[in-house]
Amino acid sequence: MESNQMHAYSYLKRLLKQQEISVPELHRRIRTQGLSVNLKSLYRLSDDTQPVDRLDMRVAGAICSVFSVRLSDWIIFQEESQMLHTLAPQSQARLDTLMGKNNQGELTALEREELRTLVREAEEVMLTNARLLSQQQQRLKPEVLGSSVAS
Repeated sequence: MESNQMHAYSYLKRLLKQQEISVPELHRRIRTQGLSVNLKSLYRLSDDTQPVDRLDMRVAGAICSVFSVRLSDWIIFQEESQMLHTLAPQSQARLDTLMGKNNQGELTALEREELRTLVREAEEVMLTNARLLSQQQQRLKPEVLGSSVAS
């Protein structure tokens, strides 16, 4: 039986979205701190579908400083899994109910917060599945190229 490997993923894209900051703006803010950073490195870190292979700790520290966050707030370790993930049936049913109430404009403040939490969970599931599918596609590419060359 194959053991699952741990991979680091960057959630920089989420920080950028939450703060409404673009990658070029982040690059500018880091430069004002006196650190020279390759813009392409920041774009790579904003790709949440690919594992982070290497992380320059000076860049990581600058990002933490710009956003006033800890490294563990945006670099996440996850096990690689071969199966697609889903929400728990109870969570999915509750999400469907709350989305229906939201469409009708009938959510209470407490329900709105619960909906936000469930939506975040659903986004995590979708992101995990996107990573898995991307990795599987990358593994298949050499096989497809090899078979088409041999034909």
